[in-house]
Amino acid sequence: METANDWDDLPAVLTIEDAAHFLRRGYRCILQLCHRRDFPAMRLGRRWLINRDDLRRWLERQTE
Repeated sequence: METANDWDDLPAVLTIEDAAHFLRRGYRCILQLCHRRDFPAMRLGRRWLINRDDLRRWLERQTE
């Protein structure tokens, strides 16, 4: 993924690597979040996928 500076620059579906890079967090940090029931990630085979818009809404709820 190229460097994204804005939510609109991100693809609609993120990998753990994409989310970690954009949020400036480590891979393991995002992976741990993926295992939480309230985090907007789904498993497809061995890969975790994160919906960009759901991630944004989740982050907004966390800061309320």
